Amino acid sequence: MTNKIKEIIKHRPLIIDGAMGTQLQVATIDDAFWKGEDGADLEGCNELLNVTAPDIIRQVYKNYAQAGADLITANTFGSMPWVLDEYDIGNRAYELTLEGIKLAREICDEFSTPDKQRFVLGSIGPGTKLPSLGHITYDEIYEGYKVIAQAMVDGGVDIFLLETCQDPLQIKAALHAIQDVSDLPIMVSVTIEMSGTMLIGTDASTIATILEPFNILSLGFNCGTGPQQVAKHVKTLSEVSPFLISVHSNAGLPQNRGGYTYYPMGPDEFTKLQKNFLEVDGVSFLGGCCGTTPQHIKTLSDAVCNIKPKFPTGVVVPSLASLFNAVPLKQEPAPLLIGERSNATGSKAFRELIKANDYEGTLSVAQSQVRAGAHVIDVSVGFAGRDETKDMDEVMALYSQKIALPLMPDSTQIKALETALKKIGGRPIINSVNLEDGEEKFDEVCALAKKFGASLVCLVIDEVGMAKTAARKVEVAERIFDLAVNRHGFRPCDLVFDMLVFTVGSGDDEYRTAAIETIEAIREFQKRH
Repeated sequence: MTNKIKEIIKHRPLIIDGAMGTQLQVATIDDAFWKGEDGADLEGCNELLNVTAPDIIRQVYKNYAQAGADLITANTFGSMPWVLDEYDIGNRAYELTLEGIKLAREICDEFSTPDKQRFVLGSIGPGTKLPSLGHITYDEIYEGYKVIAQAMVDGGVDIFLLETCQDPLQIKAALHAIQDVSDLPIMVSVTIEMSGTMLIGTDASTIATILEPFNILSLGFNCGTGPQQVAKHVKTLSEVSPFLISVHSNAGLPQNRGGYTYYPMGPDEFTKLQKNFLEVDGVSFLGGCCGTTPQHIKTLSDAVCNIKPKFPTGVVVPSLASLFNAVPLKQEPAPLLIGERSNATGSKAFRELIKANDYEGTLSVAQSQVRAGAHVIDVSVGFAGRDETKDMDEVMALYSQKIALPLMPDSTQIKALETALKKIGGRPIINSVNLEDGEEKFDEVCALAKKFGASLVCLVIDEVGMAKTAARKVEVAERIFDLAVNRHGFRPCDLVFDMLVFTVGSGDDEYRTAAIETIEAIREFQKRH
């Protein structure tokens, strides 16, 4: 499917349809259509109409297909269990999603021709709870998204669309759920508010850094603002992202007219502005969000049908990221500075705060390192007599929300590492990855890192122990490099190697040349890589 889509956009952009809500507002919807199975009034739950009023939903899809849309967005934006739970029908998530997709499948099959295939776009919204703010857990989101992803596959979806995204951690959970169910292409579309960031505080450049390791078809923008306001973010994304770009804006900024939301931009003005995005490298999908109608989509489709999109040319700088900003791994001037005081082994102050369960207090340790000029914050909570997974969960929940620097989870326990990664919406780097416990554990850590888009700090330690001579350091580093790159698919630029240095001034003859051994190992490994 991905290859088919990429072949089409060599010649023309693909058109996403317009708003669903706009069309439902002008439709005649009988009160009976809003009734649940127990007779409860569920007005406002648009996904219910997939079952109670399929003809109305089918007609909306048909109107957009007739207008020239290539991608018909299913009425499944809010069909996640935790959203439907607000109407006490969370148990119907699979059913309502399935029916929404099946109706879109009908229309796409009806309107597809050899020259213009139509694709079912499975709309997946952000829901009403953000994991980075602690409203909901990663695991709950993952399980809910998995249910609707399976329903979409069973209904005949062609492409998944994560749209109106407001939290990078929500995106990660959704990607994991979808990719555990299907290998169909995934589009990601985030909402940039008037503040210039997503609701959680992430800007266009940072979301590109966070999502760069993931296998997605496109990254783009929808909702929130109109074409004029999103233009600068599209240009930023084009400069830093390797992905195809999608833009389906609102019909201008919403206005309040007599208590009703009104979108002021007509089809011609909207099309003129949306068409301009095709001058930006990578923009390949155009459409409409709130306030757009079949008329907007027809005007847009007619205007751009003969324009060839430009290929993505974004330059990716290997970086880490918090929710709020990105930090290049290679600093100019060097070095990259790691704050290591949020460490229960190395910092008595931090350890005492953990022992007292004063998790909020641990923030002061990290904040002092931020003020001191650190680029990344290492977090290691493990020490004897504590539940490391619980401590990691509590600390990372706070750090990921309130520390503006990328995080470096550091643990010898796989469960604690996974717990940390499920809290981090940014792009982290995992510390202390080595071969001390053999390749099996190394493989587990690498698999986690790949899944969550993390980089690695690799220590030259193997089953024999810590490498002391330059030759041994390079030997172990080469083995780790080979495993990480060729077995697990890491890019070399996402790996940091720690060649280890031992105490030079101990008086022990064995370590008199320790500094020289480390320097020579670094020099040799740099020559090779």
